[in-house]
Amino acid sequence: MKNYFKNFSIMFIMILAIVGVGIFKDGIMANAATIGQQLLEPETGWRRYEDSNSEINYTGTWYVGDIHNTSPYGASGSITGSSAKLNFDFYGSKLRIITYADPNGSKNVKITIDGTIYDAFTSYNNSNMTKRLSYEITGLGFGKHTVLIENQSNNSLYFDAIDIDKEGYLLPYNEQVESMSLDKSTMNLIEGDSSQLTATTTPEAVGVTWKSSDPSIATIEVDPTNGKITKVNALKEGTSTITATTADGSNLSASCIINVTKKDVPQPTEPTGTDNIVNIAHAKGDNTNNAGGDVTIIFHGSADTTLSVIKTADVKDVWVGDNFTYTIVVTNTGTKTAKAVVVNDPAPNHIDFLVNGVTSTQGKIDPSSTSKNIIVNVGDIPPLGTVTIKIPATVIL
Repeated sequence: MKNYFKNFSIMFIMILAIVGVGIFKDGIMANAATIGQQLLEPETGWRRYEDSNSEINYTGTWYVGDIHNTSPYGASGSITGSSAKLNFDFYGSKLRIITYADPNGSKNVKITIDGTIYDAFTSYNNSNMTKRLSYEITGLGFGKHTVLIENQSNNSLYFDAIDIDKEGYLLPYNEQVESMSLDKSTMNLIEGDSSQLTATTTPEAVGVTWKSSDPSIATIEVDPTNGKITKVNALKEGTSTITATTADGSNLSASCIINVTKKDVPQPTEPTGTDNIVNIAHAKGDNTNNAGGDVTIIFHGSADTTLSVIKTADVKDVWVGDNFTYTIVVTNTGTKTAKAVVVNDPAPNHIDFLVNGVTSTQGKIDPSSTSKNIIVNVGDIPPLGTVTIKIPATVIL
């Protein structure tokens, strides 16, 4: 009987020990640290890096040292002001920010991860607290992440340490110079047309926002799968500026000027129908596009009235800032008079027409002509008649 009770007692104690260990482990899991609590050591599954780690980059006025006796993990504090910030890169999927907190702590600390701004955190506390868990984010996806922390108030930010995945690690901080650009600086459209505009940012992860200065002239449709691509729609004649701005708080921007010309619908002077003759001349340079100028000749007359048009440029290669001249020669090769001939010449990319320098051997330059579109009201051209138009131009970016 004694042996029975002895064996039973041993078994009971072992069961209590096993259950106790399970409860203890479950207790840790159930009571994982929450924001605002003191976290003296990194929890299971996390590893800690001190503020003095060389992979952390500080900007602004910081005192780096054990200023609040928070050994073994020191604290770095910024002097009051909103210009202090720090950056670091890490490899992992989760992050905790450990700070010192007191009644003078900042209540507005901005954190940006991979170009995305997250909810601000605070290092404020009613009483002094070391090793305070002030921020936590999980589910980032196991990989490289870039973190920017900025103090947005005049109170102090005390940065103590960071905790990341146990399997993760800090990376050498690679400071990238931010930039923002568009693939076009100007865009020439006709009413009803549309074209694509693409933004490029450094770092690539930085998002952008788009804005049209005059949506009544040109609107934008942002690609839902790629926010750096937008469709520009030309609504009516005029000029509008499309601006893309970085969304990470740096507020870098780039703009494209949209020139919209009126869609001409010429009315025939005779009910015999109309026809269009299109000719293209090219001016290509080592640092320009292949500049093609579409020339549309609109004439009214019977079917046996025909026109020919030849457009040439007096250069073969051009550079930005160069001036040259387009020559358009229109000839009536038919047997009847071509009535009310109009020459319409839209400017190609990288070309500005010099309106005041346009000349024609017949007719008048339409007053609606611009640096992007020349209209010449030639009038009637008799059989074998020839009209020569000269359009000076300059090469732009």
